[in-house]
Amino acid sequence: MKVLLFTHSQDPDGAGCAILANLAFSIYTLVPTKTFDINKNVQKYIDNNFIYDYDKIFVTDLCIKEPLLTFINNDEILKNKVIIIDHHKSEIDEGNDKYSFVNIKIEENGIKVSGTSLFYDYLVSNGYLDISLQNKKIVENFVEYTRAYDTWDGTKENFEMGKKYHILFENLSFQKYVDMIDDKITKLGSLEFNDFESKIISRHEENSNKEILEAIKGMKIINFKLSNNINYKIGFIDIEYKYRNDVNGVIKMNNKYDIDVIGMIMKDTDTVSYRQVKNVDVSIIGKYFGGKGHREAASNLKNNEKFKEFIKK
Repeated sequence: MKVLLFTHSQDPDGAGCAILANLAFSIYTLVPTKTFDINKNVQKYIDNNFIYDYDKIFVTDLCIKEPLLTFINNDEILKNKVIIIDHHKSEIDEGNDKYSFVNIKIEENGIKVSGTSLFYDYLVSNGYLDISLQNKKIVENFVEYTRAYDTWDGTKENFEMGKKYHILFENLSFQKYVDMIDDKITKLGSLEFNDFESKIISRHEENSNKEILEAIKGMKIINFKLSNNINYKIGFIDIEYKYRNDVNGVIKMNNKYDIDVIGMIMKDTDTVSYRQVKNVDVSIIGKYFGGKGHREAASNLKNNEKFKEFIKK
């Protein structure tokens, strides 16, 4: 079976789907894709007709947008080949789950799901993933660490393990991270960290606090009222992308500016990320600026016209 996989390239949850594909399929084509590039990347494969050469086309931890969804739905061949597996609340809000080939879940049995956990369940239930009993527990642990950290929903131990894998992802390339986890599962039979990996984690944790505290000194605070009449007090800072999941934790320890949301304008990527500081829905902000996300985390492009105008004001 020829498999094509488009998966989120910017976090360990998308990479987790590539790792599962390594275990499930002997040969497949991987297309790591940034959050807002999914339509463009899929369209390339449609335009050159390569997409029709594949038996299954998976889109994981991302969702194709209109008008491409309608195009796929009207193409009898593609409609039966494309399978979208995602967990972002904003995609349901936009109605992108109305097609038979789109599978979006936020939680299952009261537990939040991630792209990796949904893809794992799909592969197992459809007989694509046949792993030995020896490796099964390791794979399940990896899936749970990834899910717990990506959704902020799990035991403290699993969340902390997921955070450490997130740090490794941020300090390695996408492919090096995928290869590292694949080796741990298939060759080493252990998810423990070696000395080199432990040093990367320690160095990141030491540097992140210093970088974040420095960035907070330049915070710009804006009272932002959306059309739903909800007022958000947002603190905007400039920060590197790899620290995006560490910032709100630092602020929560001393929220002296009493902000609801931290908005991070990334120095090294084309995105703006939002994280909860208080219990508010930040996906509303991301969507307002043409982006997407969850209640706890969202993002939009820096070059979105509405966001550029907002920053200018």
